[in-house]
Amino acid sequence: MDITATEPPLPKDETNVACPGGVAFAQGAGAGNLTVETITASPLLPTGRKWALRFDAGGTVTIVLGMRDYGKGWFSGHFAGLVTARLGIPFPRLRLYYSATLPAVLQTPRPSPIPLSRGDIGPVGRAVADIIEAMCDAVIENGRSSFAAMAGVGADDVGFDQATGRFFVLNRDRCGSILEIAAATRDRSPLSSDLAGKLQRGALSSASSPPR
Repeated sequence: MDITATEPPLPKDETNVACPGGVAFAQGAGAGNLTVETITASPLLPTGRKWALRFDAGGTVTIVLGMRDYGKGWFSGHFAGLVTARLGIPFPRLRLYYSATLPAVLQTPRPSPIPLSRGDIGPVGRAVADIIEAMCDAVIENGRSSFAAMAGVGADDVGFDQATGRFFVLNRDRCGSILEIAAATRDRSPLSSDLAGKLQRGALSSASSPPR
């Protein structure tokens, strides 16, 4: 089924759970865009088409799938759920774009009414899941490098908490959500003044800290 994109209210609180210590990041240097793109060589999927995870200016994340709508929309919730589980991005912020569908349709996925496992989605679905998870891993590594550059530490000193979608310095005094880092590094721009201001004011402080 085709599900045209709508714009439900985006969650406001999920990305505000932060670490102790409102310490400002160093702006600029070395911070790269979190968006990732790839082309698959899987014999089960169309070749030569672009797949991507794109961090959009409005705070949404678009999963670009270089294929037709597999499962007539029934697997869209499962594919989006993989990104939520791996990156901690709130489900309502995700969109799916099947680029090989003519005309291509941007979907707002709905949670699957019945949880699906890898065994339920068939070989094509599993091939798609593998690409999505690989792109998520690439986003985490890009985000780790960008966060390290902002925080003025080495990438090995940065952890990532999947449940909350937050990068943090291992001594717990600085952290930022994956959506904050994506916004700050879009088009390789310096850290946004809004995020820097919050850090300087200690607005991102919390009594709780992410697990190691």
